[in-house]
Amino acid sequence: MSGVVTNVVDGDTFDLRIEKTDPRILYEIERVRLADVDSPEMSTPEGPPAKVSSTEALLGKKVWLDIDDKSKDGRDMYERILAVVYLEDLNGTINTTHPFNRLLVDAGHAVVKDFTNNEFDPAAWWEEGIPQPELSPVPDTATTAKGGQFVGSVRSDKYHYPSCKWGKTIASHNEIWFSSSEEARAAGYVPCGACNPP
Repeated sequence: MSGVVTNVVDGDTFDLRIEKTDPRILYEIERVRLADVDSPEMSTPEGPPAKVSSTEALLGKKVWLDIDDKSKDGRDMYERILAVVYLEDLNGTINTTHPFNRLLVDAGHAVVKDFTNNEFDPAAWWEEGIPQPELSPVPDTATTAKGGQFVGSVRSDKYHYPSCKWGKTIASHNEIWFSSSEEARAAGYVPCGACNPP
């Protein structure tokens, strides 16, 4: 599937005007979330530079998507298309050896998070002999105690108060619990904008 990037939301999320489609596409313009990478939130000092880097690389450019086949309809819990993104050069050639997901990590504007709920293996983005970044572990919900102070989802990077309307929508098999905001942040999670945990 391909399209032209019309808007960059932040380092790892953008809007795409669809050109070559896929049965999972619902709208003319779809929001896309880069698979298995995490850029800093816009509320942090590192967020705006990550957005600028992605804007310079993507805005107005044609890109190709490898949409996740393992997640529901190729989408995350926020209904964004979850994909590995490939840039097209001026000659119309698709760079399949260096996905944009990897380029963003190489530029220092994202970290790798190898979520197991999608089909992708970020280690495959680096050739043999090329140093790979350390993978940020995604905690195993089965070993995380339920009933902590905050709840998150393995399919998102937000943490919530358990009473939050968004926290309540997390499927029990996707829940991850944290005993403190420090623990949540150390795992790469950021506060929900609706319930505003510390």
